[in-house]
Amino acid sequence: MRLLDIIFYLLRKGSKITMNELAEYFNVSIKTIQRDLDKLSVVGIPLIIHRGKNGGVEIDRSYNISRLMLRYEDYENLIFAMYIAESISKNLRKSYLSDRFRIIDNDRYSQILSKYKKRYILDYKDEFNIKNEVCKMIDNALDNKFYIEVYINDRKIEVFPICYVIRNEGLYLYCYNGEYLLIYVNEIKDVLIINKIYEGKIISYEHNKEKLYINSVL
Repeated sequence: MRLLDIIFYLLRKGSKITMNELAEYFNVSIKTIQRDLDKLSVVGIPLIIHRGKNGGVEIDRSYNISRLMLRYEDYENLIFAMYIAESISKNLRKSYLSDRFRIIDNDRYSQILSKYKKRYILDYKDEFNIKNEVCKMIDNALDNKFYIEVYINDRKIEVFPICYVIRNEGLYLYCYNGEYLLIYVNEIKDVLIINKIYEGKIISYEHNKEKLYINSVL
């Protein structure tokens, strides 16, 4: 990931950057930065290295990363996916992925995005805040396969979280507590992780969705 970030950083700066600046920005040693630059050169990234006391590194401004790495169809599909994702999640908008693509090829990016904005109008009632405290606790439980207690409308219920599900109505938690449930994430007021692991079989959402009762804990 750092290698790609170095490319974006050099493209964004648009001028010579010293090794010291790169090392400080990415919080690594100068030797690590030099190894990273060597790796980028090996895979064909056109770096211009300036030697000597006032040396540094810059990237050839005629370089276009998208043309090297992606077919045009791939590039279009990726921009469309970002357009949808950033429209429904303010957290993804804050990651500035779109700005990175503008740095790479602003004219082509703007042309493709303009086409999709005219063709697909996204009118979601709620945005997904996947970085709020409730989701962070759920993510922790998902990573470690722990049970959780969820608090909804002054009630609490112990469930084993399986995955998130995005439906027309919003973001849901697919979970199990003897039966399979879909719980609307925006209605969860608090989450407590329980040090208990579920090791039984799980029916995937795809194979179970027709039988589910949404928010059956209410």
